[in-house]
Parts: sequence; structure tokens; C-alpha cells
Amino acid sequence: MTKKTLAILLAAAALLAGCGSTDASSGGDGAPKSGGTLVLGENGQEPTCLDPHGNASSDGPVATVPVADSLVWFDADGTIKPWLADSWQISDDGLTYTFKLRQRVKFHDGAVWNAEALKANFEHMKDPATKSPLAAAYIAPYQDSKVVDDYTLEVRLSSPYKPFLDILAQGYLGMISPKQIKEAPQTICEHPIGSGPFIFDTWTKGQSITYHRNPDYNWGPKSAKHTGPAYLDKLEIRFLTEDATRYNALASGEVHAIDFTPPQNVEDVKANPDLGFLSAIRPGHPMAFWLNTSRPPFDDVKVRQALLAAVDRQSIIKGISFGQYQVAQGFVTSSTPGYAAGLDGTIAYDPAKAGQLLDEAGWTAKDKDGIRVKDGKRLTAYFPIAANFPAQRMQIAVQTQAAARKIGLDIQLQTPPEQELTDRSLKGDYDMSSGLWATNTADVLWIQYSSENITTDKRRGQNVARLRDAKLDDLLERARQGEDPAELYNQAQARLLELAPAIPFYDDPRPVSYQKKVHGLSFTPAYPSPYFYDTWLDQ
Repeated sequence: MTKKTLAILLAAAALLAGCGSTDASSGGDGAPKSGGTLVLGENGQEPTCLDPHGNASSDGPVATVPVADSLVWFDADGTIKPWLADSWQISDDGLTYTFKLRQRVKFHDGAVWNAEALKANFEHMKDPATKSPLAAAYIAPYQDSKVVDDYTLEVRLSSPYKPFLDILAQGYLGMISPKQIKEAPQTICEHPIGSGPFIFDTWTKGQSITYHRNPDYNWGPKSAKHTGPAYLDKLEIRFLTEDATRYNALASGEVHAIDFTPPQNVEDVKANPDLGFLSAIRPGHPMAFWLNTSRPPFDDVKVRQALLAAVDRQSIIKGISFGQYQVAQGFVTSSTPGYAAGLDGTIAYDPAKAGQLLDEAGWTAKDKDGIRVKDGKRLTAYFPIAANFPAQRMQIAVQTQAAARKIGLDIQLQTPPEQELTDRSLKGDYDMSSGLWATNTADVLWIQYSSENITTDKRRGQNVARLRDAKLDDLLERARQGEDPAELYNQAQARLLELAPAIPFYDDPRPVSYQKKVHGLSFTPAYPSPYFYDTWLDQ
């Protein structure tokens, strides 16, 4: 590892440390108090399923981490520490992980946490019936496991997987009761049973999720600020889709805190002496528009490069975020361990170059509307989006559409019914798609761009760009197996800048605002998301 790479990793760790361990406290004598109900105003990205293994929503962990503990804890400095696993050993070939598990841990239904429970969770993540959009991709190298004794599980991988422990710290891989997995797996989405500091109560879809304190809890992560049960009596996550509604709810005292503070309100929050603010850039893949490389027009790399050069990302992001968002420099965010800072500035706004690239691709003629034509076909790209597409992303889409039109590319924005949108996504029947992927490792590049992760009839993958590149596949596979990952991830990021399978727009922040009566509010560093175990109210 070079000194430069080490500096990048330490900078990323410092960013997470500064945000992930923030104590959102003010006033009083600082002595935690038990009791009260904390209400968090969440945005409209409500999970469709509360099984931590069955969702990929941005709001997934905030809704499931109160219920489901993780096997290990990813600390703010990037080190892995014990949680439900007391210790672990890794074989020299990287294929076998032997976990020694914490004892005297119970799930909310009385089931015991042991080696059989951990095995059941791994199998549940892997089971096609779970329809896991995320956890299954993360543990793809998982082969099988063997119970050595009541509290020892030997896990075997099909290939070395350097980020294995890192991803096991994420809320998307939280532990669910083995009894529920075995006897009633169909109930997990609606009523998850874990071992966490809060017990699930009710989910009124479109409105809220409520929890109450687990009085028996005494197995928090080693990095927690206290032991024993949580301080709060109850927790309510209230879904407030509209930005103005969410902010006004905080300002009026209707809620104690809000997630995803609207960017237009951030400066007001910072200026308000009665409110506090904490934020972290989520590691992983930036918010981007992916380009379907498996069919025209984006099967031509020059067309992809042309669109990337035609879009003034700096201007767009500054405008839609009121100057709050950081423009993405590549295909992982700046807070991701392994971020290739040396490539900053590679993506340049250059409409003249965009036009030249389209000329080189053979799109030289134009019709009466100024759209380029080749072999009698207009240069057209179809971008199907959901009816509840976030307003900010819609603004980006409209401005991207306008920029594309200036170089002769017609982007057609479509809003098909939800089921049609899902079907088209699975079939690859689109030219553009939108999203991001937050994770605490540069292995996000394998998840998003390895040809192994293109959706098939047998497996739902996350390579929505449907990119196939042998050189990139080789770099990513060797990196995840532990062969000089820092250098290989650098090379992979450089290769992606050449391939241009997406337009990366911004590094996604997680801005949380709160009333000063809220203390001990923090983020889980593995995936920046509000964490409530140490939180208390000064009432």
C-alpha cells in the first residue's frame, strides 16, 4: 500500500469518525436519562420489506437496526470489532472463517443466539425465496457452514472475499430469529424478530413504524457508550415524504429529529440555536444515472462518453442542492475506503468534445428537430422512472435531457406503471436508470459493474448498466480476493472512467437534524444511518 493510498484511507476513516460518533447533545449535566418516546421524521423511501435481508432501501437500516443486531461492528476508524461474534479466525487461504459467538443472547421470541442461528441466517440470505436484492449479492462467495459446537460456526467461502467482515457489519445483514426463519419466514417482512435493543410493535404502511425497549438487552456493540437496555422507552419512525412537511415537523416540535434534512433548510438548521445537525457522506457508489451498455445507443462507448461530457454536473448539482452536495468525481464516493483521489477532475464538462465523439460514432446527420440520425434511426434513449421519483432526481433528469438534446441525443422520460417498471428493469428493457449504492467497501464496484451481477432468470443482480468488460472483471475479482486491493481498485476506477457506464452526479450525504433535547444520537459507521441505542431525551 502506497503512502498516498494510506492517506486516502485514513481521510475516509476520519470523515466517518467525525460523523459516525457525533454525540448530538446539548445542555444539562450530560447524565443520560431513561424514558420517553423519540419520533424521527423519515423521508419517503419507505422499505417495502422489514426483513433486513430482503430490502435495499436507503431507509432499510434505520428501520431494521433497532430490531436486528449484526454479527460484528464496523468502527468509525474502519476496524472490525466484536458484537454478536466474540472473535473469529480466518484461514491462510481466506476461504474459512471460524466464528466464536457471544453467549447469553436471546431473540425477542425467546430463541437462543448460537451457531445454528448464525447458520440459519446465512442460509436465509442465500435462499432464492428470500428474493434478497442486497444481502445475497454481498455474501455471494458464501458456500456453506458447519456447526463445530453450540457457539462456534465454521463458514466456508467458494473464493477469498476480503470485504466479508466489513459487509457483515451492515444492517442489511442483521440477524433474525432462527425460529422465525424456520417456522414463519413469510412473516419477517411485516414483523421482523431480532435480538436488538428495540422490539418491533407495528407498521402502519405509508405512515409509521413503532418499537418499544427490549428490557433484557445487554449485548450491545463493544463501541457503545453504555451497557444494558436502551434509554428510550419507545421509538417511532414517521414517514414524511414531502421535504417541507418533514422540516416543518422538526421546527414545530412535532418530531424530535429528521433524516435527510432538505438541502434548502440546512443553513437554517445550523443557524438555529435550538437545533443540532450531523451529517456524513455515505460510502459506496454516488447517485448516478446508469446507461444500459447492452443495447443501442449506449452499447457504443463513444455515445456514453459523449453524454457524460455533455452534462454540466457541477452546475446542476450546485443548483438542486443549494450548494450542499459534493459533485462525484468517479464511481465511488470520496468517503469510501479505496477511493482513488488521484483521478479527481478526470470527468470534464466539454460539449464540443461530446459533439465530436458522436461524429466519430457515425451520428453525423440531424433531422429537422436537431436530433442526430444514423441509418434512418434517431439517436434516442428511453429513461423509465417511477411515479414517486424524488423531486431532486427529476430535476437532474430534466436538465440532463436538455443537455443531451443540445448535442442531438433525444432522452425520452417515461413513467410506466410500477409493475411494468419492475418487469422492464428485470428484463433490461431501458436505456437509462437511476440510483446509488451505499456500502463501506470499494467492493461496491464488483456489485455494480461485474458481469457476474447482471440480472438473469436465476439471480437478480445489481449491474443495471449491464456492463461486460473482461479487464474490469479481472481487476475487481482479484481485488476482492485480497491481491493488493488498493492498487487494483485504483485501476478499476480508472477503467470505469474510460468505459463511462454511468453519469455520476453527487456523493450522497446523510444529513440529520434534531432538537437539542436529543442526546447521544449517532450514525452506524458501517452504513451511515441513525442509531438509537445510546440516544436519550432531556425532558
